Amino acid sequence: MIRRVLAVAALASAALATVPAAAQAAPSCRAGYLCNTQYFSDPARTNLVGVKTEFCDGEVSTWGRVTGYITWSASPCA
Repeated sequence: MIRRVLAVAALASAALATVPAAAQAAPSCRAGYLCNTQYFSDPARTNLVGVKTEFCDGEVSTWGRVTGYITWSASPCA
């Protein structure tokens, strides 16, 4: 019984260790703002792999792939 508990604990620890600590989710874009999310392949943010732009009229444009390494910006609509 104790071996089984230790095995499960070891597997759970290994699973948590594979989640990148620097990964983050993009904030939601508030109404009245233009928001831009850039997705990168690594924590150093050296290789852009995707973009999501949320326009003032509600239109959304995306390309590439979504990762946990982002830069995000928001600007008020004029």
